[in-house]
Amino acid sequence: MTHPTLTRLLAQKPFLKVIAGIENFNAEEIRTVAQAAQGNAVSIDLSVHAESVKWVKANTDLLVFVSSLSPAELADSLEWGTDLVELGNFAPIYERGALISPEMVLQWTRELTTLIQGRVPVCVTVPGVLDLQTQIDLARQIEAAGADLLQIENISGDLSHVAAIREAVGIPVLVSGKLHAGNLTSAIATGAQGIGVGAAIRAGGDLNGMKAILVEIASQLQAAAVI
Repeated sequence: MTHPTLTRLLAQKPFLKVIAGIENFNAEEIRTVAQAAQGNAVSIDLSVHAESVKWVKANTDLLVFVSSLSPAELADSLEWGTDLVELGNFAPIYERGALISPEMVLQWTRELTTLIQGRVPVCVTVPGVLDLQTQIDLARQIEAAGADLLQIENISGDLSHVAAIREAVGIPVLVSGKLHAGNLTSAIATGAQGIGVGAAIRAGGDLNGMKAILVEIASQLQAAAVI
């Protein structure tokens, strides 16, 4: 049976996840991003930051993803009202020159699903630096390990891999990374059930700037909505 939170998330087709940043612990900035997202997106992705998760839950109706590479931290975040837990995003890891192996991701996935025990949906990011066949194989293993949602990374700007991964699994997928109003049409065309946008929104700088960007993105998603 589909988790009610996942049902609500997937009611928007495709759904929009606003990414505040896995390494963003600036409470003021996170609140601004959340205020901009309110009414323009169904969900927001936060770091493991109790104060921010609690604030967003108390002051918006956004579904809250909490992202980390630590299964234990993600499990602990449920005490703050977290709606979905996510292994990823990996971009900050790549920027430091570190590598993420399929074995690491699969181990974390198994640890996380064991800790969560179905209390909230589990989203797992497939490292976009892997070759396509490895991503497909890992996606299937992640699904078999109990994940409810897959996040596929846009690393190079070529989104041709998204449809192949989506077709290989039976769980919903979302695509994120380097997405903005200018390439959103291509992301939507992949058939992904969700779109994650972060840096392009935060580039708006202040609340009004972020809102303006989000309104444009939301209008594109609404125009592409699947009934």
